Order: sequence, then structure tokens, then C-alpha cells
Amino acid sequence: MAAAFNPPPGWPAPDPGWVPPKGWRPDPSWPPAPPGWQFWTNLPDQTTGAAGFPAVPGGSMSGLAYGSAAPVVADTPTRGSAGSRTAPWWGWGGFAGCALLGLTSGLGGVIGFAGVFAFVVALVALVRGHVRWAHLPGRAAGAIALVAAVVAVSVGSALSPATAPVSASTSADQSGAPASRAPDPSPMAPSADSTSTTTVAPSPTGATTTTSATAPDPELEAVSAAHPGTALALVGTLVVKGRGPMTGYSRAAFGPAWTDTDRNGCDQRNDTLRRDLRAVTLKAGTNGCAVMTGTLTDPYTAATISFSRTAGASAVQIDHVVALADAWVKGAAGWPQSERTAFANDTLNLLAVSGSANAAKGSGDAATWLPRNTAYRCSYVARQVAVKAKYHLSVTSAERAAMVRVLSTCATTTPPTATVAKLGGAPLYAVPTPKTSPSPAAPPAPKPTSKPAPKPAPAPPPAPKPAPKPASPATVQGVHPGAFCAPQGALGYTVKGTLMRCTFKSGDIRARWRSA
Repeated sequence: MAAAFNPPPGWPAPDPGWVPPKGWRPDPSWPPAPPGWQFWTNLPDQTTGAAGFPAVPGGSMSGLAYGSAAPVVADTPTRGSAGSRTAPWWGWGGFAGCALLGLTSGLGGVIGFAGVFAFVVALVALVRGHVRWAHLPGRAAGAIALVAAVVAVSVGSALSPATAPVSASTSADQSGAPASRAPDPSPMAPSADSTSTTTVAPSPTGATTTTSATAPDPELEAVSAAHPGTALALVGTLVVKGRGPMTGYSRAAFGPAWTDTDRNGCDQRNDTLRRDLRAVTLKAGTNGCAVMTGTLTDPYTAATISFSRTAGASAVQIDHVVALADAWVKGAAGWPQSERTAFANDTLNLLAVSGSANAAKGSGDAATWLPRNTAYRCSYVARQVAVKAKYHLSVTSAERAAMVRVLSTCATTTPPTATVAKLGGAPLYAVPTPKTSPSPAAPPAPKPTSKPAPKPAPAPPPAPKPAPKPASPATVQGVHPGAFCAPQGALGYTVKGTLMRCTFKSGDIRARWRSA
């Protein structure tokens, strides 16, 4: 008995005697065969042909298309085409690639990109009726996949950082100043905590949004607005950095004290005293160099102090405006010896002040110490700025802030320059002579009287001898400045004839020879 192909309901009728070729698949647009459908039937005789086949209007089995998967003929083995075998690789490979692309946005990006890919596959399933490699056998499965894809895209968008273009006006409203990119490095470049930058990860479209907002720096604004040539403008040239170590520091690292670096024949200490004191008298035989007496109006305290070399000079001291220890940790440690000596004896950095104020200042900078006399603070800070700019010394951020704060109250103050008073030009010091007591006058002689003569009056006491001059301490010849000495107060002369005195100074464990 002959067998004929029995198409399921809704399939087109085959040509008489049609037999599915090897590897044939039904068209995906055809409805699926009912469960248990018998694809082959026995014909009453071989001449009947396809008379009993159900017909589909306008359909024919002669033009059957190849599909991706479907039940075929019972006892006829089938294999998929090359396209059906590679489709899963392309499909799942594309899915994995989209997910990896979303890694740049984190977990939200992975979910979002995967949802977009699933959305496209689900649409294809709805149109074609199935996508076999994705296990979507029909349109119902495609609809479910479409809903799941929409949910995945929504979850991915919620987990991804929000991205939005930020205009210049928006940045200005949020930060209080126009948005700008970080300036090029400079000595007055703002510190890292004054600039905030926000970078947003790429969205599913691959766009990246970066916004930058620079908070206003009042120090930079004050320096930028300063007039050229002022001390405030000069602050902008100072390099801001942290302190260096004190390793290796000593006073001797800056050379001998009070070296005559300007070669005018007088040491820098006396040059500074002649410049800063009033009513000066000079020591004879020093070519108008050594100051013996004078009056100082202390710039640090505004007090008036009398100076006398013979009575001890500790009341008036010479201060390094930029302390040597401060200079050491801010650049001087790397200088050659000659430059450190020049720095320690530069009259731009020397100032006659009271000994108590000098001790209170120590090695402080503008951030840790300012003069008690507020009227002098602008001049003091301007001198510090001038010295640090001349010798390229750095400042700390706190020190720069203090400089700007003080100089902003006197923005027209200009930095001072080094000045040296000329030799001479003042009277010579005269050693005061002690006053002697006058001899008491003799009492008048008694008048003669008729009465018995009285006993003779006792003789007046002899006139006191003038008090001897106080013995001057013995002088020592050939002393060396800075060498240990005894006793305190002793005087001596160097080989060049410079008068020296044996004195103690703060921090000394023994007295040393110092300029008298």
C-alpha cells in the first residue's frame, strides 16, 4: 500500500507523490503540528495521489522553505543547515559582547546592554514566530522575552550613574564661580582641595560626561588683583611647599657672625645699628664704624630702648627677619657656603630689635609669629617676602595665607631694599668723667666777746678724697670672635684691633668673645 505525506492543518498541500528531501524543514510561518500528528498515511491505491490532502488556498508544497527546527518525517533523519548550526554561536556571542561592553558602566551597564540585546532578539521572535538558538519557539515566548528585556533595561538604567551634560552656566550656579579647567602649575597654583572634578562613567551609548568646578581661592584672587611692584604681588612668585628636615643645621653653617660681606670696612652688626638707631655716638679709631650709644624705637614692640655698648648690649639685638633655621628648612640647606654667609649678613634681612622680642620670635615664620606692634606688621611681612623672593626660599601654604592676609590690609606696601648707613656722620663717644664732691666751707670765725674765750672749735674734717675711677677689667690681646672666654664681662682685642667682650647669649653653655 502506498504512503503519502500528510501535512498538519494550516500547511499547504503537497504535490502528488511529493517526498521531503534530505534536511528539509517546514516554513517557520506555518503553524506547529498538533501533538501526535501522523505525517504519513496509507493511500487506498497508488492512483489516488493527494486527493485526500487538506488544501490551503494558494499554497503548495513545491515551494517549501527551509526552517530552523521542526518535527519532520518520522523515520527520516534530518540535520540542520550550516546557518542553523552557526546561529547559536553568533547569537550568544553577540549577547556576551554587549554584556562586556556594558562593563565600562559597572553592573548597571552590563544589565542594561544585555537587556537592549534581548529586546532586539524578542522583537525578531515576535516577527518570525520563533528564534530557536535563544529557545524562543513561538511568539508567546518572544512576548515574554520582550517584557523581560524592558525590565532589564530599566534596572540597568537605575543602577548606572546619571549622566547629563553640564553647561558653563550650570557650573557657575552650582559652584558660585564659572567652571574652568585647572590652571597650569605655578608657584601660586591652588592646592588639590580647592578643585573638585566629577567624572561620570559612560552611559549605554558610550558617552562620558566630565564636569570640573574650581572653588574660588581668596589668596589667588588677592594676589592677582595686586598692583605690580607691591609686596602683595611679589607673594605670587613664592613657591609653596612643605618644610624640609632640620638635619645638619647649625649657626656655623651660615659662616662667621657679622661678616663684612659688603666690604665697606665695617661689620654688618654695626652697619645695622647705625641704620636703625637714633642719636648715635661712634667709637673713636674705628673709622666711623662701631656704635657706642644710641636710642632704638623697637619696631616689634614700639618701645624706646637705650643702647650702650659699655653697659651691655643685650637689650638691643640684631634679628634675622627670616630666621636662619626657617631658611634652612625652606631651601638654604642645599645652598653653597658662600650663599648662606651672604644671606646671614644681608642687611635686607637684618633688623635692630629688643632682645626680649627677638627671643620670643625664635625661628618663627609669618604663620607662627607676628610683631606685637600691629602698626609694623605690614612692613615686617613685606620684608620677609622681599628676602624670600630674593633668595628663592619657599613658603608653606599656611605661611602664604598669613602673608596675604596681612598685606591685603595694606595692598600698596612695596617690598624694602637693602640699605647700609654710611660710615661716620655721628659724634664720637666721650667717656663720662665722674663728678667730685665740693669741699665743705669753713665755719665763720667767732666774734670777739668780753666773755671768757670759749674753747676752740674742733677743726673741720678734712675734705674727702675724690672717689677713684672704677677699675676697668683687664683686656686680653689676640682673642678670637666666638671662642670660649672667662670671666664674663672681660674685654679683649682681636689681632685687627676690634674690641670684644666676654658675654653669654641665649642657648650658650659658656661665655664667648663677641663684639663689644
